[in-house]
Amino acid sequence: MVAWSSLRFNSGREIANRFVIAPLTTDASHEDGTVAEEELEFVRRRAAGGFGAVISSAAYVEDDGRSWQGIGAAHEGHLSSLQRLAEAMRAAGSLAILQIYDGGRISKPELIGENRMRAPSAVASLRPGARTPRAMTADEVEHLIASFRKAASLARKAGFDGVEIHGANHYAVHQFFSPRANHRTDKWGGTLSKRMNFPLAVAQAVRDAVGPELIAGYRVTPFEAEADGYKLDDARLLCDELAKLNLDYISVSLDDYRKSRPAGETRVYNGPVEQTEVPAESPITEIARVIAGRSAVMASGGIKTCADAEGAIALGADLVAVGRAVVVDPEWLAKVRSRDEASILAGLPRDEREIAGTSSIPPRMVEYLLSRPGWIPRL
Repeated sequence: MVAWSSLRFNSGREIANRFVIAPLTTDASHEDGTVAEEELEFVRRRAAGGFGAVISSAAYVEDDGRSWQGIGAAHEGHLSSLQRLAEAMRAAGSLAILQIYDGGRISKPELIGENRMRAPSAVASLRPGARTPRAMTADEVEHLIASFRKAASLARKAGFDGVEIHGANHYAVHQFFSPRANHRTDKWGGTLSKRMNFPLAVAQAVRDAVGPELIAGYRVTPFEAEADGYKLDDARLLCDELAKLNLDYISVSLDDYRKSRPAGETRVYNGPVEQTEVPAESPITEIARVIAGRSAVMASGGIKTCADAEGAIALGADLVAVGRAVVVDPEWLAKVRSRDEASILAGLPRDEREIAGTSSIPPRMVEYLLSRPGWIPRL
């Protein structure tokens, strides 16, 4: 089966199989952005199954862009923490990839301080209770690009095999591309081509920082489900330009790859799905077609079995990112490999007190997961 075959990236790095641990928010780091021991155990236990690659939880690149209490890649003080994380991710032979992000208008005031939220434009998120951010100055935009470059350099120093830019799920890079969030009239907004400038500048900065021998990836939401959002055709144009930068892969972020459903900005997981665009063909297929082999394509969303993985690959993916299934069952890949899928855990324990111990999930991450009803199944 294709899922168990190796693949060589543009950088020359080789992944042993097509299974990747998706970036998973732990919300469990120390307040200074250094990794906690519980996070490391969460990663070690899941990576032990033999995934081809492990992508970290997203690391913030500036203090003013924190959306949860996660790891940092903002300055040299985070280097030793990143080194420990890279070692944990690579312990079983997986490639270690650091995802980096900025929260923009969905940063948390309690983490960044009052009145410090900044974004492409002074437009509030659709999330309940969202505050209106301050529009970034042109100098601040340039500084944020430099911060992504610095974070990628820290990842290289820390021993990671690559870096993934979080350009999806309504965080800052996504916001610059979104006509809903970006109302700028300078070089960073307005027309579609100008809204692409920031994502492309960040991608080029990361590619330059990691060099040609490390992996550079980009995670994209293929279209916005909300009214007045960007369309799949817009994302196809962005991915075409990203592929010209010699990226190693582009990850298509979906809540469920079968239903072509991206994550909504409101983050309501158990309510009715609002989706204004239903593509005739899978976004995975559309994006794979425009990339045309210049970069690998990664699919995510609802990968629960080997058949699911092969189904995503049949749509045009080269790699599959497994998220919720490996949160629920740390031994998921080992069971898939041994064809013992009947024993895969279907959900987290019903008793909240059992989750952290039996599933090796940090206590703060347990709180975070349970705050998103409907996202993680329970037994």
